[in-house]
Amino acid sequence: MKKALFIIIYFFVVNCYSQNKGLELPQSDFLRTKLEIEKSVHANSERFKKFELKKIHDFTPENSAEDSICRRIGDSLKINKDYYKVDFDNNGLIDILMIGDDYNCEESRAISCNFSSLVMMSFPKDSVRIYNVNISSGCLIPKIIEKNNQILLEVYNRKKGILSVKGDNVEQHTLIYKYDGFIDYNEMPVKHSIEKIEFSTSGCYGTCPVFALEIDSQRNSTFFAERFNFGTDEENMEKMLSYNREGTFRGIIKEENYNQILELLEYMNFMSLNDEYYEAQDDNQSSILKITYDSGKVKTINDYGLIGTYSLKKLYQMLFELRVNQKWK
Repeated sequence: MKKALFIIIYFFVVNCYSQNKGLELPQSDFLRTKLEIEKSVHANSERFKKFELKKIHDFTPENSAEDSICRRIGDSLKINKDYYKVDFDNNGLIDILMIGDDYNCEESRAISCNFSSLVMMSFPKDSVRIYNVNISSGCLIPKIIEKNNQILLEVYNRKKGILSVKGDNVEQHTLIYKYDGFIDYNEMPVKHSIEKIEFSTSGCYGTCPVFALEIDSQRNSTFFAERFNFGTDEENMEKMLSYNREGTFRGIIKEENYNQILELLEYMNFMSLNDEYYEAQDDNQSSILKITYDSGKVKTINDYGLIGTYSLKKLYQMLFELRVNQKWK
């Protein structure tokens, strides 16, 4: 009887959810302290080697207006901890939502002023991955929610380019862990017949890859490699003054990669997205995404900054990866 009662209580605890506290899963040996969590982030992410957990009210960036907005949002949502344990992908393993400072104001990454929200996802065989849920600069306040029996992440941030004390400068996104990333949650995906995908990028002040891809419905693809598509960052820096085109390559996209791209396009309702997105920085890379679908209809999205939405950002990542994870001739 005692054993049965223990099992009932165990599963109740595992499945119990608190909106502000996250899941208190019974894996007590997993990253029990703030220091252990920080060390795990440092060990698993080159980008966040200096990340430090901080509560919102312990964070004091140089930009007092930004700091005020962060605190106001955090207070309204009752976000008063620097990390929360949860299970975003329902695999029975603890994931950790983290709030803190990535010390990335300058290239030295030694100055405190950059607010970050990260998620450490846990997978079988003690594998973990770090995900940055900040889509642009400035603070982002995360909140764990439950909807339609799914654990989701709401994120709140100041609208780009708008400073206000009236409360009308905050935007909210609801995210779901899907396709190995956090994308915009959508309750009603729309299915389309995708006939062709075209994607091209511009350059930037550095060594951003400049290329174009065309993919038809039979997975046939052409890869137009212009600059900085191959080699290390150091090797590409040496090519800065060279304008030699890298070549044109052809291949058949692997079925797994192609299907995932189609699924994401349908899940994100690409037709409902804006035709243009803009991130106000001088040195950003831009892209043009053109989708031909449903007997010749066309949707074109121009994105200066490549961060129009969370789902678009994930799609761009998939398309960038095709340059190196396919067989090209």
